[in-house]
Amino acid sequence: MAPIATTAMHSLKDLLVEQLNELYSAESHSHAVLTKLANAASSPKLAEALRTHADETKQHIARLDRVFGEIGGKPRKMETHGCKGLLEDCTELAGRSKIDPGVRDAALIAVVQRLEHDEMAGYGCARTWAGLLNHTAAASELLKTLPEERRFDENLRKIAESLNKLALEPVGSAR
Repeated sequence: MAPIATTAMHSLKDLLVEQLNELYSAESHSHAVLTKLANAASSPKLAEALRTHADETKQHIARLDRVFGEIGGKPRKMETHGCKGLLEDCTELAGRSKIDPGVRDAALIAVVQRLEHDEMAGYGCARTWAGLLNHTAAASELLKTLPEERRFDENLRKIAESLNKLALEPVGSAR
């Protein structure tokens, strides 16, 4: 895993490339983690949402490959401390055995939403910078991912509205 900053940044293009590398790394690692989380979720609705987004993540990676092609670069995995920590939190939560299933689902949604919000911010910045640098095709590709990330976040919010209620009472209590 590469450290957060390994190259000099002298221009907005350098910053764009670094942001794209961070997004590429996040999407690459998210795919495997989302699949694990889907298997750990007790709610079929949550599991399906996570699996669907894992499939969308493959499209996000393909788009990033096209963006790198347009700007004349090659993707390089570059994890940030924040993304790495969130992905580790996701994996740790999925593996916990002494946790109420409703509480686990609520926790999984919370940590995945934090990861998605980070990605949305990254895609928004990268799209803006690509546009400023006259990489219109790259900006357009990046813009395609933002609504998908927002839709997944909104879907998680809706699922959380019902699942969080299940987490109010411990297993074995009258619900």
